[in-house]
Order: sequence, then C-alpha cells, then structure tokens
Amino acid sequence: MHARHCDVHTGSAALFPDAPPRPKEHVVSSEAAVPDRAPLACVQLLVVTLVVFQRFIVPGSAISIAVPVVFIVLIVLAVRGHIVADLTRTGLYLAAMTACALVSLLSSTGAGVELSLNSLLLLAVVYFPCCWRLAPALRSRFPEVLRFFQHLMVAVAVACIGQWAAQLAGWRYHDLLDFLPSQWLASTVDFNLSYPLYYGSSIYKSNGIVFLEPSFASQFLALAVIVQLLLGGARWRLVLFGGALLTTLSGTGILLLMVGLAVLALRRGGRWAARTVVAITVVVVAVSATPVGSLIGDRSTESAQEGSSGNARFVAPYDNVVTAVSGDARALLVGRGAGSVDRDGDFFSPRGVPANYAAVPKLVGEYGLPAALVFLTFVLTMLLRRIPSITLGVVSCMLYFVLSSSLLEPQIVYLCWLLTGLFSAAAPSSTPKQWALGRTPRPAGRVRGSAPATSSSL
Repeated sequence: MHARHCDVHTGSAALFPDAPPRPKEHVVSSEAAVPDRAPLACVQLLVVTLVVFQRFIVPGSAISIAVPVVFIVLIVLAVRGHIVADLTRTGLYLAAMTACALVSLLSSTGAGVELSLNSLLLLAVVYFPCCWRLAPALRSRFPEVLRFFQHLMVAVAVACIGQWAAQLAGWRYHDLLDFLPSQWLASTVDFNLSYPLYYGSSIYKSNGIVFLEPSFASQFLALAVIVQLLLGGARWRLVLFGGALLTTLSGTGILLLMVGLAVLALRRGGRWAARTVVAITVVVVAVSATPVGSLIGDRSTESAQEGSSGNARFVAPYDNVVTAVSGDARALLVGRGAGSVDRDGDFFSPRGVPANYAAVPKLVGEYGLPAALVFLTFVLTMLLRRIPSITLGVVSCMLYFVLSSSLLEPQIVYLCWLLTGLFSAAAPSSTPKQWALGRTPRPAGRVRGSAPATSSSL
C-alpha cells in the first residue's frame, strides 16, 4: 500500500511509513538462503556500546570504549562484505584531516603554540569510521536497529524513573557503578555524572546509571521519543520516555525533542501538527503545576547568566572564540592548534569564563576558519546526504552542532553516524565510486515481523 507520509527511507524506497498499521508477518522460505545474522549483531553491539557502556573507557586512557568497538565492527562487516567506503565522504575526510594537520603545523611553528599531537590523532581516528556506510542488504535492516535501540531505551527510562522514585523514598544518591575499578570508567572530573536539582537539594538528577551525565540521558531519551513516533505503535513508550526525560531536568533533551517534533510537523502536515500542539500544551500545563515545572522554568533564562551551564554551552564558547580570533588574523586563518581551546585559556578566555566548546567554535578556534569549513562539509555530508530519515538527520545535526561538546566525544559522533551516514544510500551512479571489502555478502533475508519496503515520495 502506498503510504501518504514517509520519513525513513533508503534511496527512493521507504522502509516504513510514519504511522504504519501493524505489519503482516513475513516468513522466510525454508528454501531461501540462510541469512547472515552476524552483521546485524555487529550493528546491535555498537548500539549497546553507545547506550549501556557509554561510561566505559579503555583502561589506562581517557578514550571511550566505543572507539575500539566501532573498529572491530568495521573489520567484521568488511570481512563479510557488508560495508563500503563512500568515496565522497572519504575524499572530504582526507581533505579535512590534511587541512587540520597543515594548519596545526603552521600554528605551532609560526605562533610558537604547542602542538597537541594526541588531539590531532584522536580527531583522525574518531572520524575515520564515518567514511563508511552499509551495503544495501544490511541497510534495509534500519528499522530493526531502531527497534533494538528502543528496547534498550525502555530499560534506561525505567532506570531514570527508578533513581528519582528511590530518592523520593529516602535513598541517598550514589553511583551504582562505583563497585567497578575506577580505571574502567570515564572520569567524573571530565563529566558531571549527576548533581543536585539545585544548590542544597538532596535530590539528584537522573542519569539512568549508565549515562555520562543527566544531559546525555535526556538527549538519548528525546531521540527515543522521536524514533517511537517514526516507528509508530507502542504509545505507552512515549509516556515512559517523556516521564524519564523530566527526571533528568536537562534542557538539552527538551530542545532536541522540540526540534524533532517541529520537523515531523512540517513533514506530516497540519492535522498531525495540531494534535501534537494540543498534546504538548496538556503536558506543559500538567508539568507546570509540579515542582519540576518551576525548576525547568528557572533554567529557561540561565543562558544570559555568565557562569551558568546554559551560558557555558550556548553563549560563552562562541563569544570566547569570536572575540579571540577577530583580533588575530593568523588565528582566524590557521587557528591555535589542536586542543588549544582547552589549554590556551589566556588567549580564548582571559576573563576565565567557563565554556563547553561545541564542534563549530572548537574547530574554528583550533584549526582556523578555512580548515573548519572543510571539516564541517565532511560532517554535514555524513549527516544529511542520502540518509534513511530526514527527521533523524536534522535531529542529529542539532545534537552534534548545538547541544553537545561533540567534536571528540565518540559516543555522540557514532550515535549521529549510526542514525544517518552508516545507513545512507548509494548514489545512482555510485558503482565505480565505492570500495567494497571482503567477500560478497550473504543474503540479509527478511525476519518475522518486518515490513517490506514500499515506494514513497519524500
């Protein structure tokens, strides 16, 4: 049946409509080739790593465990012939890394700024996987990957609400993973694992136990709401995810959710938008009548307050970098070197204003405007070119560019890649413009409960 609205697609073929009926079961014939389940399991391993093992690092370093895991996944998929290198993205990646390396060398030799080779190498390593995308047989399994993500997020939502309820019942917050060796987990100096609702409060914001910060939990929960709206059905999950989102008391998740709903409203039309506005109004009125509403309201204006978390995320990084490079033409052209925005406080923040540098100001400050533009072109190509869902593409852009200090955070980089570029479609004439590794893939097959692809215009 032709779907009127569609968001998730591969090329010109829709994987499922925006509000589908329950799909009919499709059973693989016993005579058909046995599908290779290992590639899908690899992608699911990546999802588990980004959600459940988000706080884990490579022992003896500060590098997220997601980095070695994603390379293992790439190797397995390459050996089985289920992944190809996108030539456009690979070319842009090489151009971006070459530009960043050259300007770092120029800034270190000309301006006498210390070069952080570790930061430059980490940038190259973290973004190398983003050059790759799945072969068509596995790309068609995107809805299954989203459903798997939703199953994990149900558990996370229950954990968030459980943390909140337990504290109201008298439990004193502490990290439930503190029994693990400290060298396995990301430092609480680098991340605010959790913190009180307000100064002096005995109630801490929920982080779902497994997330680096309450803000990370809120962003993933907001994504879960958007994904559930794309998948359709199981409306109870929307209530669960929304309730868990409120326990994080983080504005970034709410902003991400609003962006996703706005994109869906534009794509689905006036009737859907009107119903959504009514639902949001009811929720806002209900939450406003609770202490949570007042706490959220108090935070809505904090971006204007220097030193607040909102200011450090949305104002100070841009103000610091623009002020610094506008008075130094060399810094504008070649930056101050890899890792400099965090080390060179005298240059970027002489007044000591705290800032959590998002990708754009960090790139401009460290590598200069020209190199930053090349790198941003590479990232935008990954996030928006021939992706399976326009909605998830826009939401990923919001998450990557605005709501997180994402440049060297593999958890966010790989989540955005997973939702966009990893499942992107090949260009119609891309046969000679991709490099496939490994043997010819075994047929992916169709599993029980999965809907067939249907054609739909975007």
